[in-house]
Amino acid sequence: MSRLITRFAAGLAAAAAVLTLTALPASADASTDPAATKLTAQASSTRVDAGTPVTITGRLTSAAKPVAGVTVGIAYCTDDFCGEFDAQPVTDANGRYRATVTPVRSGHYRADFLPADETLAPADASTAGIVVIQPAEFTSFTATRAADGTITASGTLGFPRFTPPAIPVRIEYLTAGARCWTTAATVEAQWTGTAFGFSASAQLPGAGVWRAVYAGVPDQFHPAASQAVFVR
Repeated sequence: MSRLITRFAAGLAAAAAVLTLTALPASADASTDPAATKLTAQASSTRVDAGTPVTITGRLTSAAKPVAGVTVGIAYCTDDFCGEFDAQPVTDANGRYRATVTPVRSGHYRADFLPADETLAPADASTAGIVVIQPAEFTSFTATRAADGTITASGTLGFPRFTPPAIPVRIEYLTAGARCWTTAATVEAQWTGTAFGFSASAQLPGAGVWRAVYAGVPDQFHPAASQAVFVR
């Protein structure tokens, strides 16, 4: 009788082990991966003057359905480096977000969705490149004639935020009856400690109007012209 009980107990233990081993895969299958998400990002403009804001918009979805009430981080990127978030809009009921930001130089914006839990997967998207044109401005300009007839033109040029590597300045004049400006000299503006200064001298027997011109740099710096000065 005791042998029968022992065999019966051993059989129950074996059956329990089989049931336990069979149940393990079911427990593993119960864990699911985070749901995939899709994020889009667009900029309202791809070419702006420095200091001009742009609007970044986009949508966050999962399985083609909107993801509402979550935060999307917006960061500006230049030369493959992205800074801190400039804005953190929250998606609406349709999964859409909107943020107004101001780029300081050419680059692009990157949107990041970083979920607070593991039910959704992270996602990111980038806008097209944004060209930011920097300003240039002549802050002073004078032109005077010396006793020997030599005309000296000089002035200063300013760049509020960024400075081009080279700053060529054309000194031009316009005589009575002429339709086009004539270049009298081209000089390189140099840093004086407070501004970028330039000076050039030229001969012009008669009276004329003088000015300085900076041609700018395509897609980087605006051109600029000084005030016109009449010299007898």
